[in-house]
Amino acid sequence: MQKSLWLILVAVAVGGLVPFQSSINAHLGQFVKSPLQATLINFLGGVLILLIILLLFYKNPFPSITEIKQIPWYLFFGGLFGVTFVTTVVILTPKIGITNMLAGAMVGQLILSAVIDHFGLLNIPVHPISWQRALGICMLIGGIALTQK
Repeated sequence: MQKSLWLILVAVAVGGLVPFQSSINAHLGQFVKSPLQATLINFLGGVLILLIILLLFYKNPFPSITEIKQIPWYLFFGGLFGVTFVTTVVILTPKIGITNMLAGAMVGQLILSAVIDHFGLLNIPVHPISWQRALGICMLIGGIALTQK
């Protein structure tokens, strides 16, 4: 099997975890009656797991404060985007279902991914948009329309 195909299969498998995460987070939001508190609990669990992994398996030293200060400011927005996504999943999943929530999210991801690839934004290697990519995105939009029935 080609290396890139294997990596794509790993991405598909990890992507398959997202509906479980979405279900769990939506249920948590209903249980605690707050999307933001559910998001906080989600991230606290993630931080705890990361700390355990880092303490047990990570041998490289953590960056110093000086090194952290040299990181471009916009690279810290990943956390903001993660909080926005998880909170939106918690709010929308009970209202529109996991399929519609994640299909919509996937279309948004693909559209912006195609733009980022095409222009090489954020230091990503340029991968020009092709008619196949554009057609695939359009087909996913059609898929969202079909899941409404």
